[in-house]
Amino acid sequence: MKIPTIAFLLFYIPLSLFAQRKPEISGYVSDMPSVIRQTAPQPTWYWENLMHNRLNWDWQFAECFSFDASMRNRLIIADEMLINVDAMDFDKGRVDLTWNYFDAKNVILNTTFDRFNFTFEKDKWKLQLGRQRINWGQTFVWNPNDIFNTYSFFDFDYPERPGCDAFRTTYFHNETASTELAASINHSGKTTAALMHHWNWKDIDFQAIGGIFEESDIVLGGAWTGDFNGLNFRGEFSIFQPVKHFSDTTATVAASVGIDYIFNNSLMLQAEVLYNNNVENSTTGGGLMSMYSAPMSAKMLSICDWNVFTQASYPITSRLNSSVSSMYFVGLDALYVGLSFDYSLFENVDLSLVSQYFTTVNSSATGSMSACLGFVRLKWSF
Repeated sequence: MKIPTIAFLLFYIPLSLFAQRKPEISGYVSDMPSVIRQTAPQPTWYWENLMHNRLNWDWQFAECFSFDASMRNRLIIADEMLINVDAMDFDKGRVDLTWNYFDAKNVILNTTFDRFNFTFEKDKWKLQLGRQRINWGQTFVWNPNDIFNTYSFFDFDYPERPGCDAFRTTYFHNETASTELAASINHSGKTTAALMHHWNWKDIDFQAIGGIFEESDIVLGGAWTGDFNGLNFRGEFSIFQPVKHFSDTTATVAASVGIDYIFNNSLMLQAEVLYNNNVENSTTGGGLMSMYSAPMSAKMLSICDWNVFTQASYPITSRLNSSVSSMYFVGLDALYVGLSFDYSLFENVDLSLVSQYFTTVNSSATGSMSACLGFVRLKWSF
């Protein structure tokens, strides 16, 4: 089902005439050239330039009703090997809100609505219908509780993260406790539905989830976040048990635990560990760049069973922030190292330098491979 952009504008104009407040529009425009060097199967250089425009609409058209929509427009000019039209035209939602306007060999204009929803809020109730982000994760890198919409840590140019076509209702018992019921249908018509209850006990936030995942698995899980003298300790887990052959099939387990601490000089240290036993189809046949596209789903958050992450972030000046991160894929003897600098040139104008490096540590395990990516991004927010 394709919905032209003009239909959205025709919908927006009459609705805004009756709005209780004027629509709020925000977003950003960025340009990001990048280069990639990969050593397998032979040393190869690739280049890409990505122009990214995001527009967010938010308005309240009645006392208890509001509407939100966000679209991302990307003009990509790159080596032909880097452009996969089929992948870019793929929309994970039940309603297809993705379009490719150009289909040249190395140029493509991609438009996607990743938010398009109505919200009703009154007293202790909140109901939301449409494309939205259901964020149940508590940890920083890997989120087993994000059964509705997973994301990749390496995709730093997409801070909003993807949404899903869903209905959810939330009841707020008090300031620290709530119950949420959500149901989503994906592109193939498979339903994911779950109940999540969130509460606080002795200054620790807990949550428990239970439901059905893509009509194939019963999912049970939970998460916690606590602060111990400034040390944040958080974790989450999910267990997926197939509905078919329920009693004689091994369950899939995904669990992540992390800590982070901010020192008086604003230095922030983070560490996280993931265990995920759903790796029977994980190989490096696609090269180390297959790590870049993970996670596939909440059941498969990485391409190997044990994964370790560390990161240090530090504001060098009031306008310059830096971070260095690493990730070790234990089962593959592979390593990721990332380095980033973000500098505020002017008000609402930022310059970022980012590098990402993937390599094998033990070449006898998977073969010798490495890939290095470098990005320069200029971004104006409004």
